[in-house]
Amino acid sequence: MHVHGCRRHRVPVTGIAYAATSAAAFAALVAQIAQHRYMQRRKELADKHRLQFDLLCKAMDDPELAAVLDTYDEDISVDKQRQFLFANALYGNLLHAYRLGTISTAETLAHLRGISQSALFRDYWDATRHHRETLPADSTERQLARMADTVVARASDERDRWWVT
Repeated sequence: MHVHGCRRHRVPVTGIAYAATSAAAFAALVAQIAQHRYMQRRKELADKHRLQFDLLCKAMDDPELAAVLDTYDEDISVDKQRQFLFANALYGNLLHAYRLGTISTAETLAHLRGISQSALFRDYWDATRHHRETLPADSTERQLARMADTVVARASDERDRWWVT
């Protein structure tokens, strides 16, 4: 039998091979667990988004349910609240895609530019500013909201036709 090491600590070659194989198997297991956690997180985000969207749809269909979501600083009509809920659904869909990485930052900004052309979306964005201020500064949602703040501000300036070029 071959051995490696100094006289004091002789390790059989088969022991070294076993240790290397065990380390590789452990590393593969750790990678598999990490991948499972990543996929589980994506599934949980998708489930959360679906539930949020379903709740928004119910609120858009029922003014009594929509009243629960009326957290605006000013009184708004039932029709406007439905429009705001729809704007929220559009933005939530964009946030979900951005969070999962199914669209790039450039694509996200392009979508924001598009929906920001709507004065109703800009009204919604302004009316919900206080909601976004409570988000953790390092959260993905807060990062996207900061980008949207810039896009909405530019779109609000009627003289600024930057989205055309």
